[in-house]
Amino acid sequence: MKMEGLDSPEAVKTRSRWGLYSAMGGISPEGEGDIFWVSELLGMSVYDVDSGNMVGQIVSCYERPGQDLIGIDFRGTEILCPLVDPLVPKIDRKRREVFVQWTVVGPLSS
Repeated sequence: MKMEGLDSPEAVKTRSRWGLYSAMGGISPEGEGDIFWVSELLGMSVYDVDSGNMVGQIVSCYERPGQDLIGIDFRGTEILCPLVDPLVPKIDRKRREVFVQWTVVGPLSS
């Protein structure tokens, strides 16, 4: 069943307010305005959006049927994070920095 008015990635993003990403490229977070390859995120530093503290580095990307995931190396443990705007609100490609909602994504005891 086709939902009325949801005929493009832009329409889905507008309706849901969630970003869409894929290994072949996707809509970047607000303010970036261009399409990028998810694999470009590999090696980028990851920061907690609230505290500004560095929490790790992106070490992997996974294509999943429902949503792509990034793997963040946090003290030797891989933490998986869905690549969506609410959890990854900012990506700075020039500085190679990714900002995440670490209180949601990170382990309970960090």
